[in-house]
Amino acid sequence: MLKSMTGFGMAEYTDDEVSIRAEIRSENNKFLKIITRLPEQFQSFESEFDRAIRKKIVRGSVVLSLNYKSLQQENEFTLSTDRIKEYYHLLNEVKREIGSVDEISINSLVLLPGVLQKNKNGENGRESLLSICHTLIDEALEKLTEMRINEGVHIKNDILQRKDFIMSMMDKFEVRMPVIIQEYAKRLHNRVTMLLSETDAELTDSNLCREVAIFAERSDIAEEINRLKSHIHQLQETMDSNEPIGRKLDFIIQEMFRETNTMCSKANDTILLKDLIDIKMEIEKIREQSFNIE
Repeated sequence: MLKSMTGFGMAEYTDDEVSIRAEIRSENNKFLKIITRLPEQFQSFESEFDRAIRKKIVRGSVVLSLNYKSLQQENEFTLSTDRIKEYYHLLNEVKREIGSVDEISINSLVLLPGVLQKNKNGENGRESLLSICHTLIDEALEKLTEMRINEGVHIKNDILQRKDFIMSMMDKFEVRMPVIIQEYAKRLHNRVTMLLSETDAELTDSNLCREVAIFAERSDIAEEINRLKSHIHQLQETMDSNEPIGRKLDFIIQEMFRETNTMCSKANDTILLKDLIDIKMEIEKIREQSFNIE
């Protein structure tokens, strides 16, 4: 299914303790680029969030913003006053034994093992918040994907309309090519007849046929028309694919340009050249649309 690379998804969670909002934005990018903007307490889980995004998105520039607000005051660490007192008494005994006059600072006591302890309840709460964040990210990704799919439908319809126009022009070219040769033969005959009117030279059918044959060979675009039609069929098949198609579409469009440019170089007819310019404009518009396809 064709998806756009641009979109937005948001999910929120609020209870008596916390308020969390996850926002995911995506824009055009040739490859997949993920930027995460996380609160300090979730920085260590950046790789987990990154993997969750990569499961759903394969191309584009993606920005994940996670906003967290605690509605309760809770200390992440606790200070063991009993352990501080124990260290203080032990250090005082050592001071008396060695006759030291140095002061025992509270700063040095806090750094001793077992004085500053991580709050276990806070750690458990952090794991719970992590689970909530994963849920919110998945929900935001679903909304983002839905928006990308909806925009992809509009892009696909626009490309298919332009594809149909190009295909109709190919049918027109196949009808026009014999007419171009006939018109050239007529112009050549009239021109040479006028130039030879005051001489004794005669224009033979063999000479005329040879010149017309050379012109027809030099301006023949039947092979290019067939190849361009083949690329257009590939374009249709690719658009109907359920896989990400952006990079493959880039290649097909390049080949469509190549065949059109070759036809332009062979064109010896003003009507044909004008139509080829219109085709190039349509292909360019298809390429502009492809920049936004995953």
